[in-house]
Amino acid sequence: MAHLIKIGSLFLNLDQVLRIDDLFSRTREDRLIVYFSSGDEPLTLAGQEADDLRTWLNTVATNLREAAEPETGGL
Repeated sequence: MAHLIKIGSLFLNLDQVLRIDDLFSRTREDRLIVYFSSGDEPLTLAGQEADDLRTWLNTVATNLREAAEPETGGL
């Protein structure tokens, strides 16, 4: 079964997502661009939909910088 998330009235199949670019960190635009592995046109989310997806991504994603830092303390 497909891994779906619902954003507003949109259902997004996570199995087809190649990458998601968050433009806020580069251009201060409140937009996310979702690229698909099928080569279909990218999907642009803005406003509340972008905020909802960004919030969900931050809860499920692993921050590689934090994961790579050695734990301090106790030695």
